Amino acid sequence: MTMILKKEEGFDGERRIIVPPVVVEQYKANPISNSFNITDIGYYPKAMHHFCKRTRGCREHILIHCVDGKGAVIVDGQRHHLAVNEFILIPAEKKHFYKADEHFPWTIYWMHFGGTQAPVVADRIYGKVLKQNNTLIMGEQHIELFNRMYNLLLQGYAKENFEFIALSLPYFLSGYLFSEKFNDVSGLAEHDVVEKAIAFLKANLSRKITLTDISSHVCLSVSHFSKLFKHKTGYSPIEYLNHLKIQRACHLLQFSDKRISEISLEIGFDDQYYFSRLFKEHMTVSPTVYRNNLEQRA
Repeated sequence: MTMILKKEEGFDGERRIIVPPVVVEQYKANPISNSFNITDIGYYPKAMHHFCKRTRGCREHILIHCVDGKGAVIVDGQRHHLAVNEFILIPAEKKHFYKADEHFPWTIYWMHFGGTQAPVVADRIYGKVLKQNNTLIMGEQHIELFNRMYNLLLQGYAKENFEFIALSLPYFLSGYLFSEKFNDVSGLAEHDVVEKAIAFLKANLSRKITLTDISSHVCLSVSHFSKLFKHKTGYSPIEYLNHLKIQRACHLLQFSDKRISEISLEIGFDDQYYFSRLFKEHMTVSPTVYRNNLEQRA
């Protein structure tokens, strides 16, 4: 199997989550979350050099919504030009290729989704793409719901989060089928203390951050902050930080040619072997194996 992925550096302002394989398996044990689920989700602003080729397709359906710039997508030999306010659905297992425009790189919201009920909806959306009926302004309601599902995955992998996403995702996707019935709403939740802490963690992944550093940043005592953070996310601050570091490592393994030792240093670990053990705890495989198996993940 052949997969080519190119990208020079991380996109400023990017967001991306890859759900660990062990967690994906948990979807299948729950009849609700097994109906619709998200395995990968993200937002890439001005994604210069974004490029992907999958000769045997992807296990999940891929939705890409361009909100700025432009790019090109080829699905089963058919070329689609994606511009502002246009979307594409790439059905599971279909050979495909896509890249951002060299001069006006796209800004995209994207996700990989699956589940027992997903193929029917995916086929309907793909049908609109084939008819070139794939123009849609991504309004506030769509963005709010996308962010809500993204943030739930950030908060943790509790059963309730899976089920909420399983019940919300069909509504999100309905906007692509029935845009005239998909009414906009305004207003996103304001950032709270936990969101401020998470932003601090993301901005300092290369540093050795202590619990005191984080609590000081949000002006709370260590004990109060720790309780609040775990209540909101289901994880301790340091556990959550490690999740973010592993997410960043996945990104670097996929989009860079950096050695494992370099990636380890970039996310704040002097000990490459400790990093490898931590990575395997989260992703079930070593960093080297993960990189070698990228054709089966995004």
